[in-house]
Amino acid sequence: MNKILIVGFGNVGQAFFELFHEKRKLLGLEDTAIYEISSTTYGHIKNPSQLTIDQIKAGKLSVERQDATETIRESEADIVCEFTQVNIKDGEPASSHIRTALECGKNVITTNKGPMALHYEELTGLAMKRGVQLKFKGTVMAGTPSFNLLKLLPGAEVQKIRGIFNGTTNFILSEMAKGKSFGECLALAQSMGIAEADSSMDIDGFDSALKAIIFSKVIGWSKHNLGNMEIKGIRGISITDGHCSSVLKLLVSIDKEEASVKPTILSRGDPLASVDGVLNAVEITTDTLGKIISIGPGAGRTATAQAVMTDLMEIVRTN
Repeated sequence: MNKILIVGFGNVGQAFFELFHEKRKLLGLEDTAIYEISSTTYGHIKNPSQLTIDQIKAGKLSVERQDATETIRESEADIVCEFTQVNIKDGEPASSHIRTALECGKNVITTNKGPMALHYEELTGLAMKRGVQLKFKGTVMAGTPSFNLLKLLPGAEVQKIRGIFNGTTNFILSEMAKGKSFGECLALAQSMGIAEADSSMDIDGFDSALKAIIFSKVIGWSKHNLGNMEIKGIRGISITDGHCSSVLKLLVSIDKEEASVKPTILSRGDPLASVDGVLNAVEITTDTLGKIISIGPGAGRTATAQAVMTDLMEIVRTN
């Protein structure tokens, strides 16, 4: 029996809990169960599989809260799903959660960009040393195929990556194309739940930059980090700047030597120019197939939960 411990039970944790039970039989996961939940809000919940989200929120079967790292060490779970909030400074507490799980010989799935962008080499090296798996598809473009496409292309060399990695800024720029101001579009995105009340990470380009770093490290381009990238967001961009914003995108551009995130005017014939609203996209240029493009939802509770399911199936199939 594969036993799952969920650490962090916000939107992503709850969406995964629901999607797992909805798809469990279809995916042949009868021998896999969500065994425990550790949440700063709802406490430490054992054997939650028979509960609904509402019952969990109401505190059913909740026991005294304890530090998540202690829960990870003591848990019988062999798969830890880490869904806590992003910390761009040092990746904590998620980095410690992941590190602890790996040291205990547990497989890990995370949707947290902080640890994977800031501590990629350490954490992947620890997973290899312990003989366990560390999966993080949900950190880039949620469930829409992105760096995991490379597994389907053995021997193909990646030469360049271009992408739209942030749905909030893409929505704002798409709306600005209709003649609205930046402020109006940001307020609209916030009212629709597309943008957070504090959307600085998105607006200032750091969310896209973290994703660019993770993608780079998967490829093996390890030199890129927040300190040496050109990062420019869309904060305060004017209507004049956005007059042709159907082709103004916050574009991620990566090759072996350089990486950047910045507003970029694209020609109308560029396939990324037509990616509007909250959609994300990535264009991967390879030596064998030329350009490959993947477009789809890059955020949202269900789209991110789908990424977790993708990672979970890989772990279950190879165990």
